[in-house]
Amino acid sequence: MIIGIDCSRAFSEHKTGTENYSYHLVKHLLRVPDSQQHKFVLFTRPNAIMPDWLIQKNVEIHPIHFRYLWTQVGLAAQTWKKFTLPECGSPSLRECRGLDLLWVPAHTLPVLRRPGLKTVVTIHGLEYQWLKEYKNWLQKWYLPLSTMYAAKNATKLIAVSKFTKKQLENELHTNSKKIKVVYEGVATHTPGVKGSHTPGVLKSGSVWGKYGLLYKKYVLFVGTVQPRKNLVALVEAFSQTKIPKLVIAGSIGWMAEEILGAPLKWGVQDRVMFTGRVSDLELELLYQGAGLYVQPSITEGFGLPILEAMMTGVPVISSDGGALPEVVGKAGLIVGLGNEFEQRLTKAMKLMTSDKKFQNKLISMGYERAKEFNWDRAAKETLEILVG
Repeated sequence: MIIGIDCSRAFSEHKTGTENYSYHLVKHLLRVPDSQQHKFVLFTRPNAIMPDWLIQKNVEIHPIHFRYLWTQVGLAAQTWKKFTLPECGSPSLRECRGLDLLWVPAHTLPVLRRPGLKTVVTIHGLEYQWLKEYKNWLQKWYLPLSTMYAAKNATKLIAVSKFTKKQLENELHTNSKKIKVVYEGVATHTPGVKGSHTPGVLKSGSVWGKYGLLYKKYVLFVGTVQPRKNLVALVEAFSQTKIPKLVIAGSIGWMAEEILGAPLKWGVQDRVMFTGRVSDLELELLYQGAGLYVQPSITEGFGLPILEAMMTGVPVISSDGGALPEVVGKAGLIVGLGNEFEQRLTKAMKLMTSDKKFQNKLISMGYERAKEFNWDRAAKETLEILVG
């Protein structure tokens, strides 16, 4: 088969959830032995940072030089073109046939694509109303409609959780038979950091000098600072504990004013730290030094930071928003949303930091839980969907 992949997010310089999903899944997909039987045409943005592992005889890279309407004009036009298969023989033979299938790892399917082209779209959740773009009247119209269009018109859909699959069935009335659940994976460690989890090594790193943190003496949250993450509730709950520091690591998103003002409101402005975006190395060190990870989100389509924390040996507390219980399983402490959520979260944080035996039990269970989610498995299952 000739499989086209929308890589508009995969090779960007600054990666968040969908960018990391695209990057890791494409990388591991090309490593699956059965992938050598197929040709992959990767459609990228012109400023994409291309890694060396893309240099393969069955991989062809096509930059699309569109700043706007990248998907609906640029990518759509590519579906009408023909591409050379390795088995075509003569190097001078420039065209053989068009794409057999187009995979879009993030929601948006080109409308004016070639008729009859099979398509697979990954849906990460229906949280578009929580995105910054949703404030723009055009995007407020476009984001839901593009998701609905993909859900209805794609040949197959990949949902990153059972919760997302149910959302598609219940809210968009999508045929359940064309939806397959493929969980995301989690990397075991950042290159160059494995094994550097002793207090001495951590304290000597620049991350400690920069943020003035003590080993296992802080609570960590990782993600974009925005209302959906429920961080005002986290700050309030934290203010009722004696834990020295709360570290919120992630870019400052939209409507963040209330969140940024919460530490002052609750009198903990000296104990709460917003780091902004950090490097992969710094993030790994922040995970390794954390005494507790808390994910208080109102809703999540998956919840990768939870698995990253578990893989690094950090006990986890999570809300029951969206797919989070599905990811946590029995390997973390789950606090139900609703009335008095902050009080219940405070109680959970106090329990986790005071009961060492319980904490160690969850650390052990969390590590085993995280190992169930890996990119090799996700890639194999994804390839089966693409070629099936």
